Formats: sequence, structure tokens, C-alpha cells
Amino acid sequence: MSLAVIILAAGKGVRMNSELPKVLHPILKKSMLNYVLDAAQEIKPERIALVLGHDYQHVKEAVSDYPVRIVLQEPQLGTGHAVLCCEDALRDFSGDVLILSGDVPAVGVPTLREFTNSHLKNNSDVSFISALVDDPGGYGRVLRNIEGEVLSIVEDKDATLEEKKTKEVNAGIYCVKSSFLWENLGGLDRENSQAEYYLPGIINFCVSGKYRLLAFMLENPKEVAGVNSREQLSEAEKTIRDGINCRHMENGVTIVDTATTYISDSVTIGKDTTVYPNTYICGKTRIGQGCRIGPSVYVEDSLIGDNVEIKFSSYLTGCEVENDVVMGPFCHLRPEAKIKDGAKIGNFVEIKKSQIGVGSKVPHLSYVGDADIGEGVNIGAGTITCNYDGASKHKTVVEDNAFIGSDTMLVAPVRVGKKAVTAAGSTITKDVSPGALAIERSGQKEITGWAERKRTKKRKS
Repeated sequence: MSLAVIILAAGKGVRMNSELPKVLHPILKKSMLNYVLDAAQEIKPERIALVLGHDYQHVKEAVSDYPVRIVLQEPQLGTGHAVLCCEDALRDFSGDVLILSGDVPAVGVPTLREFTNSHLKNNSDVSFISALVDDPGGYGRVLRNIEGEVLSIVEDKDATLEEKKTKEVNAGIYCVKSSFLWENLGGLDRENSQAEYYLPGIINFCVSGKYRLLAFMLENPKEVAGVNSREQLSEAEKTIRDGINCRHMENGVTIVDTATTYISDSVTIGKDTTVYPNTYICGKTRIGQGCRIGPSVYVEDSLIGDNVEIKFSSYLTGCEVENDVVMGPFCHLRPEAKIKDGAKIGNFVEIKKSQIGVGSKVPHLSYVGDADIGEGVNIGAGTITCNYDGASKHKTVVEDNAFIGSDTMLVAPVRVGKKAVTAAGSTITKDVSPGALAIERSGQKEITGWAERKRTKKRKS
């Protein structure tokens, strides 16, 4: 099938009440328009034309990584006019044109493939997607005769009270033979309440001209729901989120509460992993098999190995965690943190741009930044790598099997040798030799009778 795609994304989205263009509003860390573009790319069309209008420079910049032909609609005179603006971009194309809306983000690739295949199988001149909805307000109504044949599509604002009772609606997704499209778009008029060129008018041409028309009825209307308000944005997110969660569960992932689990469509998760409630997994995150994630965990752009446990209220971004690691609760892994096999990162620990070696432990209340921690190392509670001097970052190295006592300050650049020990409460400013004990403390003084003298003085005052 020779296919081109037109995506309509020129509208302002007044009801969103936002400075951000409507199609750039995010769902699970990804804009609505990105969902539509990704779906369009996956069906492998010969080319994609993207129609922009309101704040087009902002939108154009946001989609700069996509191989699309940008078409500017100026002025914006309706959906029919928007498609007509693409004629030059598709002038040398002679196949079928799939027309999508940038504010219908939940439509799936399987649906688009089935729709375009049905269009081809029926040799239709025009095909469109329709759906039965309980509340058709705002949608164009699909009007049929008593034999069930499509007569026309009437927009909500132009429909009579009787026509508004119709619950079959137009989803705004079309597949049209290019020859029919360019021959008939010019015949659209603006005799409607909004004085715009309505794209559904081509359906009327198809009926009156006895062309082949296919109304592709979709079982799940949520998949083609448009977004024109914040409330509808929330509903679209629920639809997309439910679909993503279902795919993971079909692949062997346990999601304890799908209503409170938020997973981006770019995430991969291995089988027999369990995701607990109030957990967010987004970006280019890959999680292995047999893991336990959550509850209330946030993971973004991270690689997680097999049999990893990430406990309550932990936050991970841009990090790499190998196998059999236990983390949390309340730990924070910042970008370029790398946790090796079998390591433990405990509660209230922050790791930044550091490697924690195989079997090493940072159990609690510590900050490790710009450090290379070897294998079998124990980092005592309250340890801090003092990596920043106000101008530059410096590196700390702790070699294999060293023991860092509680409340140690490691003032970088500094190296602690293999099997070395630092005494609790020490500030280490010089390298520590392998196997040595490093102690840095001021002498402890004791003033006898001090407490009683203080109490006596307080009573007199």
C-alpha cells in the first residue's frame, strides 16, 4: 500500500487555557503530538506532512527529530483548508492519504493498520473512523438512512436537535485516495456556524458522487477521543496508561494497582517483576526480570538489572543498576550513578556520578558524589564525599574491602587504599595507605563538675 500521512496540528486549543500549544501538552512525559507522530511512523508511510499554525515555531522545534514536512496553515480556516495546504507537499504522491489529528493521542498502531487495510481491501475512495459514544457532545454526527448507509456528517454546532441525538460520531481520522482528495477539497464551502472549510464535507461529495465510502466502526471509542480541554487530557492519559499497563501485564509483569501506576510507552519491563502502587516509570527505562519496584518509586531514563528491589519513596534518574541490588527506602540515585551486582543502597542515601562496586554497602544517611567505590566496601552512616570546592568537582576513590567509619568526611581529591579503615568522625584530607587505619580527631577534653555549676548558676539567675 502506497501511503502518505497528514497530521493536523495547527489549532490553538482555547479551552486548554494555556500558553503551551495544545498538541504539546504532555501525557506520561510525552506530548500528545509525539504519540501521533510515533504511531504514524510505525505504519511506515512514504512521507508525513505536519500542518502547523498557532505558535508553529515552538511546535516545529519540539518535533525537530522527526522526518516530517512542515506545512504552515495561515490563516487557519478549518480542517479542510488545513489538508488543502498540503497539496504542494504531496503533489507528486499518488497513493492513499491517511489524515490524523494531533490532538487524538490514544489511537493505536493496530487500529490504524486495520483501518488502512480495510480501506485498501474495500477499494474505497474515502474511509473514515466512527464510534458509538454515550455522550456525543462536541463531535460531528454520522447520519445514516434507514438502510444504514452514510448520508453525511454534520458538525455538532450545525446539527439540529434531532441530529444531536445520534450517538455515532466522526473520529476525525480519514483515509482518502489522493486523486479524490485534491479533486474535491476545492469544492468545500464555508456555509456553517464557524465559517470554516470542514474536512467532513468530502463525505458529502462521496455520497452525492456515488464514490466508494467506508465507515470503519471502532469498538473502543476512548481510543479516538479528541482532547480539547484539561479534563479530556486527563481522560486520554487514563486510556493510554491503561493500554500500556495491560501490555506489560500480558508480558508477565504484575501491576498491583493499575489506577496508580504510571508507565511511559518507551519503558520495557521483564517478566515476573512486580510494580507496586504510586510508582512512576518513564523515559528510556529498562527493567529486568524478577524485580520489585515500589511503592511510591520514581524511575526515569535508567537501566535496572534482574532481581533488583527498589523500596518505598526512592528516586532514580539517569542511572544504571546491575543485578541483585537492594535500594531504599528513601534513596536518591542521580545521573551517572552505577550500582554493581549485589550492592546495597540504604535509606536516605544520595549517589551522584559514582560507581558502587560489587557487594558494597552504603546503608544509610550518606552522600557519595564523583566517587569510585570498589568491591566489598562498607560506607558508614553519615559519610560524605566532599567533592566540590566552590569552583570544581573532585574525585574520591575507595579501594576494595575498605571500611569507612561513620561520619567520615572524605575531602576530595583523596584515595583510601584496599582494606584500609577510617575511624568514625574523621575528616580525611590525605590519601590513606592500603591496610592502614586513618584517624583525624581533636583531643577530647573533660571539665569535671561543669553540669552542676551550670544548674546552680541558672537557679540563681
